[in-house]
Amino acid sequence: MRISYSESGGVAFFPGLSKPRTLEVDRLPPPEQQELRQLLEASRFFALPESRQPKTSPRGAQHYTLTVSEGDREHTVCLLAPVQSGPLQGLVQCVRKHVDG
Repeated sequence: MRISYSESGGVAFFPGLSKPRTLEVDRLPPPEQQELRQLLEASRFFALPESRQPKTSPRGAQHYTLTVSEGDREHTVCLLAPVQSGPLQGLVQCVRKHVDG
């Protein structure tokens, strides 16, 4: 499984610094793989509406784009920050921890 993550918008946004970062989930230790898989399931990520940019957002708002690829399925969701849903918020935080780490 591969997760691509990017951030855009916000007060200190610099387009050249917002390139997607990729996380190879299968290369993580098993407990961390399991945590990410559980967060994907709990957030019902693959059931969320597909989007590549927020439908509406206040000017200067920050948003996150997550793309999850596994086998022949791929799903992209753009989320306005701060993410309000508990499991979805946990997923974003966990992915950020691994791509920034």
